[in-house]
Amino acid sequence: MVSPLETVARNHGAIVVERHGRRVPASFGSTAAEEAVCQASVGMSDRSDRDTFELRGDPVAIETALTELGPLVWASFIGADRALVRCEAETSPEVSDVLEHYGDVAAQIRTAAYAVIGLVGPRASELLNEVDLTPSGLIIREGRDSFEIVLPADHGPQLWDFLIEAGKPFDLACVGHDALDRLAASRRTGRSA
Repeated sequence: MVSPLETVARNHGAIVVERHGRRVPASFGSTAAEEAVCQASVGMSDRSDRDTFELRGDPVAIETALTELGPLVWASFIGADRALVRCEAETSPEVSDVLEHYGDVAAQIRTAAYAVIGLVGPRASELLNEVDLTPSGLIIREGRDSFEIVLPADHGPQLWDFLIEAGKPFDLACVGHDALDRLAASRRTGRSA
């Protein structure tokens, strides 16, 4: 699967590789420097490596399903009876299995319909407070200093370029999956990267 952000990421120096059947930026030149950016300011990444589900139906049933899915997903309502759900590609079958048990919830995998830009770092929230993403961008909080901006695929490259400029005062830099993987590993082991 090719990301809607691949060309714009390459234009900013991405080295693109295939992982788990998806093409992702491995790095933008220096994994160590990209990791440092995520720890000190804000790193921006292409998160097309993950799956996106659209849920429609009874809001209480959606909430119940999201509670059952717990740490497998992060989500946001986009209407009274609609939510976007994000998960790692390898947990997508498990997420699908859980959602099948909810008759009041219609779930569709819509990964290809969206571009997803990740923002990671202590200044990510500050940057998001300064930019206006309406009407097309939905912000989903993944963790304390980690966010995803989900938007229609064809708007992704424009938002990437916009964030490059808007992020300059926040020391934003593009980061690849090698740095993100190292950060995730250091979080799991409880040590500083």
